[in-house]
Amino acid sequence: MIEKFEFLGEDEGVSLLVFGSVHGNEVAGKFALEQLISEINDGKIVIKKGKLVVVPVCNKEASIKDVRQIDENLNRVMKEWENPNTYEKKLANELVGLIKDCDVLLDLHSTHCKGDEPFVFCDYPKENNLKLIDVIDVKYVLEGWPDIYAGQSEIEDFSTERACFEYGKSGTTLECGYHKEVGAQNVAYDAVVNALKVFGLIDGQKPQSISKTHILMKNFVIKKKEGKLLKEYKHLDRVYKDEVIARYDDGQILVAENDGYILLPNLKCEIGAEWYYFGVKKL
Repeated sequence: MIEKFEFLGEDEGVSLLVFGSVHGNEVAGKFALEQLISEINDGKIVIKKGKLVVVPVCNKEASIKDVRQIDENLNRVMKEWENPNTYEKKLANELVGLIKDCDVLLDLHSTHCKGDEPFVFCDYPKENNLKLIDVIDVKYVLEGWPDIYAGQSEIEDFSTERACFEYGKSGTTLECGYHKEVGAQNVAYDAVVNALKVFGLIDGQKPQSISKTHILMKNFVIKKKEGKLLKEYKHLDRVYKDEVIARYDDGQILVAENDGYILLPNLKCEIGAEWYYFGVKKL
C-alpha cells in the first residue's frame, strides 16, 4: 500500500528512513521529499554511504482526500498488529517493517495553524536522536511526550518515535510549521539534507549546532463535547495562570493551571481527540 524510494551508497554506513504524510493533510514533508527524490535522480544529490529510504506519503488514502486520517490516527497505532482491522493499522504493519530495518528515522509532520513555529520532538534522548536534533534549524525542542501519555488511559500512544524506541532504533519527529506554507516545506527539506550530512550519507560540510529553547510538556486536553477555543491560538503562544483557554457549549470553561505555553492547538478538533497541549520552559 505504501510507495518507498531506496537509494544505496557505495560504502557501508547509516540507514536513514524518512517519512512524510503520516497524516494525510500534512503536505510539507511530502513536497520536500518529492523535491529530494527528484534531485537524487537528477544527480544533484549523491548518496555516497549507507542507505536512504524515503516514504513521501505514508497515508495515501488520507492524502488523496486531504484529511488527517481514514479510520484512526496512524501516529497512535504505529506497532505490529496480528489482525489489523482498520486502514491505518494495515499501514502501520508496513511502516513498522521499515522502522525495524533502519538505524534512524526522521518523521516529517506539519501543524494546523498559519504562522505556527516549527519545532522538533525529543521523546527519547538517544545518541543519534540528539545528533540529529542538534542540527535541525528550529528554535524549539519539546520534551516529555511519553510521560504525559503514560499517566492516562483514554488514548493509547504508539507513535513513530515510540516504535523506534521499542525496536532499538532512533527516531525524531519534526513539526515543520503550517501545512501549506512554503516555509514549512523548506524546513523539511533542509532538515533531511542536514540529516544526510550529519550521518555521512552525502558529502558536504557538517551542519553546525543550532541553539534551541527546550519546552517540557506537562499535559494535554481531550475535547469531551462541543465547544471552541477562545482564541485562534498558535503553537507556542504564551498563556497565563487562570487564563480561560476553551469553553464548551454548555458553559464549562477550561483554564491554564500555570503560566506556560499552549502547544499544538487544534482549532478544528473533533470530539475525543487531543484539543491542545500545555508546557513550560525547561530550566
